[in-house]
Amino acid sequence: MFVHRQPTFRSPLVVFGIVALGIGTFLFLGGLIGFAIARSVGDDAGRIAGTILLLTLSGQGAIWLVVGLIVRSKNIKAERLLEYLRAYGDHFQAEEVVIVPNHAVRVNNSPSVRAECIYTNQSGQRCRVRSRMFMWHLWGQESALGATVFVDRQDPSIYAVEMYYNPMNNSQVDIDYT
Repeated sequence: MFVHRQPTFRSPLVVFGIVALGIGTFLFLGGLIGFAIARSVGDDAGRIAGTILLLTLSGQGAIWLVVGLIVRSKNIKAERLLEYLRAYGDHFQAEEVVIVPNHAVRVNNSPSVRAECIYTNQSGQRCRVRSRMFMWHLWGQESALGATVFVDRQDPSIYAVEMYYNPMNNSQVDIDYT
């Protein structure tokens, strides 16, 4: 059986962190270069106005840089947790996967979603976990969604959910043999 594993569908925060870093770098460096040019040419009034404008631009760039670094570091921390739990934690296949849309965060008119998964641990208890937010563009094919839950052996409250798309498990696909 062919299973296409796509580790942790792309989160909207990953894209936002990268974009914020790019915008912040552009504004900050543009402001600094413009500040250096404004200080070297023009009269006093032009120098003061240019300096205020370009320092404001650099300040906005610094804010975008800080926001981008915070979001990116949060994403890196989540990726490292998943790698650690893959190596040293227990893993379980989710028995039920329910898609819960979040209409507050939309990218290209597609809402971000969170998956709620139910799995059975070694002692036979059914546990419910929630994944991080990710973009889901395959509406109507929720039955083809699978999940692996990685749980820390010492602390079961530390977990990570890896989502994957299994097209062979989709019972809603119409096949045209003609």
